Amino acid sequence: MKELNPIFTREEFDSVLSINKLPKEVDLDYLYNVYKDADESIRYLNSTNSTILKSNISHVELIYYCLGELVYSVVGKNEEQLKKFYADEEIEESMASVAADKYLTLSQYNNVGKQLTNRFLPPASSLDIYLNFMMNILTGYEKNDPETTIIRDLLVKSLSISRCILINLINGYETEAFSSWRTLHECECTLILLDRYGQTAISAYLKHMNFGLAFKDSIKDKSEQDRVFYSMKDEMKQYDLKSKDIKKYIEYGWLYAIPGVKEDETFKLNFRDGLEKIAGLSQYSKRYELSSEIIHSTPLLIYSNKDYFYYITLLSVYESFFHLENVFVSLFAQRVSEDIMTRYKSIRDIYFAQLIAIYNKESANLKALNNK
Repeated sequence: MKELNPIFTREEFDSVLSINKLPKEVDLDYLYNVYKDADESIRYLNSTNSTILKSNISHVELIYYCLGELVYSVVGKNEEQLKKFYADEEIEESMASVAADKYLTLSQYNNVGKQLTNRFLPPASSLDIYLNFMMNILTGYEKNDPETTIIRDLLVKSLSISRCILINLINGYETEAFSSWRTLHECECTLILLDRYGQTAISAYLKHMNFGLAFKDSIKDKSEQDRVFYSMKDEMKQYDLKSKDIKKYIEYGWLYAIPGVKEDETFKLNFRDGLEKIAGLSQYSKRYELSSEIIHSTPLLIYSNKDYFYYITLLSVYESFFHLENVFVSLFAQRVSEDIMTRYKSIRDIYFAQLIAIYNKESANLKALNNK
C-alpha cells in the first residue's frame, strides 16, 4: 500500500490559512480538529480499499473543504448560537465526514470531460492575463452610473464574459462556452456602436433601457413610469409599429438614432438585420445562429464535436477580444495616467503579437480539423 503523506502540523495548517481574512466566527482550534478528523477518515477508507485514492492527499484542498463547511455554518450566528454550535461534537464529526466525502469525490474523482487545454497553455493564459490587466485598469473608473459609465460598465461585463468562456474551455465545457459567446457577441456589437457614435447612441440606448424598466413595471414612481411608457408608444407610432413590436423596439429601437438607419429599407428590429449589421459584424451571423442553436436541447448540443466547438469558441472569443481591445484603447488611452499607460503598452508589446500568432495557429488547427 502506498504510504500517504503526513497530516499537516498545526503550524503548517495555520500557514495555509494565514493568507485568508477569516470571519470572526471561525474558531481555528475547532477547524483544525475537523481537518484532523477528515484526514483520519480518508486514511481509514484507504486502509480498507487501497484504490480509494487516485493520488496522494492534497492537504491544502482538504483544509479548504473543511473551512468552507465551517464558514457556511457559523457566519451570522450570535455569541450564544456559536457557543452551542461549537459544543456539539456530533456536528464536528458530521462536518469532518462531509469534508472528506467532498474531497474524495470532487478532488479525487471529479467527473469532468476530456479537456483540450489547460490554464497554463498560452491560448488561455496569454489571453487571460491581457483581459485581467484591462479589467484592473477599468476598476479605477467610476461604475454603475448608466448616464456616465455605460460604456465602461458594458466593457467590464464583456471582459468578464470572455474570462468565463476561457474557464469553461479549460474545464472541457466547449458548448457551454460557445453559448456564452453569443452574449459576448451581442455586447461587442453594442459597444462598437456606442463607441463609434458617442453621445447620440448612448442617449438613445439609455432611453430604451428606461423603456425596458417601464415595460417591466420596475420604476418606483408610477406616474413617471406611465409617462415613460406612453412616450415609448408615441415614438413607436412614428415608425408604424404596433403593440406586438414593443419588445423589439425596446431592445433595438435605439438604433434609429444612428445616422442612416431610418432611411435603410433593409433595417429590421432584430439582431442580425439590425444591431449586428449596423455594427459591421454580419460575417458572424452564421456563427451566431449556430451558437443560438446550441443553447437548446437539440442533437447538435447533445452530440457535439468537442474538438470543433473548442476551436470555434476559442477563435470567436479571440476575435471578440480584438474588437473589445479597440474600444478599450479608443476610450481610455487618453484618459489614464502616464504610468498606467506605460504599463499597458508594456503588456501590449509583450502579449498582443503573441495573441495574433496564437490566433493564426489555432485557425490553422481548425482548418486542418475541417479538412479531415
